[in-house]
Amino acid sequence: MVVSAPTDKLASHRSSSPLWELVKVEGKLALREPTGIIFGIGLPVFLLIVFGNIPVFRNTVAGTSLTTFEIYIPILMITALIMIALFGLPLPLARDREIGWLRRISTTPVSPTMLLAAQVTVNLILTAIAFVILIAGSAVFGVNEPFEIPGFVISILLVTIAMMSLGVLIAAVASSQGIAAGIAQGLLYPLLFFAGIYIPPQFLPGYLQTISSFTPVGAAVKALGESMQGAFPSAIWLLVMAAYSAFFSFVAIRYFRWE
Repeated sequence: MVVSAPTDKLASHRSSSPLWELVKVEGKLALREPTGIIFGIGLPVFLLIVFGNIPVFRNTVAGTSLTTFEIYIPILMITALIMIALFGLPLPLARDREIGWLRRISTTPVSPTMLLAAQVTVNLILTAIAFVILIAGSAVFGVNEPFEIPGFVISILLVTIAMMSLGVLIAAVASSQGIAAGIAQGLLYPLLFFAGIYIPPQFLPGYLQTISSFTPVGAAVKALGESMQGAFPSAIWLLVMAAYSAFFSFVAIRYFRWE
């Protein structure tokens, strides 16, 4: 269903911060079409509750000091980011361009770039909410990891930039909301696989572990896992995420169009 952009409401709030007004408008649209919220927040939280209540997930995994449940915490965090970046960000952008909203807004004091910033802000807020719920929820289930805060924050920032840039890139190359949804669906399952939602990376064959480690989501899971165990993440995982962040950002900026 196509949702028309509330131009009258936006115009009536010109006296306020344009970016803030756009964030509120895009936030309300996100509530009307809550795909990113349902799958980006609801699904990972649901899986956290399910996994937390499976007794065998409390057993320590051979060769590690972690339980299966603890291994899944960074995986669920990246799953939330994947869902939001693939569905919460590119689909509304592609919709707004398809219905001409991006073109119309260019005639107002609010620039299309500000609309893009508002979309990214809304999805960053959703991502932050998902992360907070997952970390707090894991604590409820008795997980008390010795976080290495700087490494954890750097890892979160790098993978978030990489995945949000990928979302903008999808919107850049898709000529319609339907095509954007198709591209997102095509990327969803490989990304979830390499993040470890089906099988944690520790249980994959050696060559698949290597491939996973050099994807943005696989490197992020490793970096977050290391920082959540009290160690600063290995430089290789940070470099992998930084490289994807730079590449996706460059291509998205290069090819994004407003009409």
